[in-house]
Amino acid sequence: MKQIVRKPRSLYDEEKATQLASLLLRLNNGSMDFLKCIKLLYAIEKEAINRWLRPVIFDDLYSLPHGQVVSQTLDRAEHRTRPPKSAWNNYLTTDSNHTIHIKEDPGTDRLSKAEIELTKEIYEKNKKKTPAQLIQEHHNPQLTPEWKKPGIPPTKTKYTELLVHLNKTQAQIDEFEADLQELARLKALTR
Repeated sequence: MKQIVRKPRSLYDEEKATQLASLLLRLNNGSMDFLKCIKLLYAIEKEAINRWLRPVIFDDLYSLPHGQVVSQTLDRAEHRTRPPKSAWNNYLTTDSNHTIHIKEDPGTDRLSKAEIELTKEIYEKNKKKTPAQLIQEHHNPQLTPEWKKPGIPPTKTKYTELLVHLNKTQAQIDEFEADLQELARLKALTR
């Protein structure tokens, strides 16, 4: 009998990504350059992993020419892969000037108080920075050592690589991996 090998389900949480982006936009008077928004979402994801050993939105992390990104969220913001009935499409829109706007407030009920506070902290730290400044920071190995010059296809940054750059111990990395596997098993049971 041939064994069926199943690809692990993505843990990406589009509803949380939409609420997180919306919170950033509200802090910025309702809109933001999409590249800046993506960079801030990456910063939130990275800092959550650093502090709590757990991502907020469980996005795929990639090195692209303009630095690190949360890939699935970037695809939605740029209209690459956005199903018509997606959470992102229901609440946010990107105009021809590459600015993300809130169409309707999705709220923050999926975000914890700590995630909301982290978002506010990251926004305050970066609110005066331009997208170009954020890109420059992503090319600085002291600030973003996980960024690698991308090839074709783009370079994926594994969570374990990021954890090494964040100086986590092997025990912490193993704990992180075990948590992700358990969450994937739980998600598979609910589908």
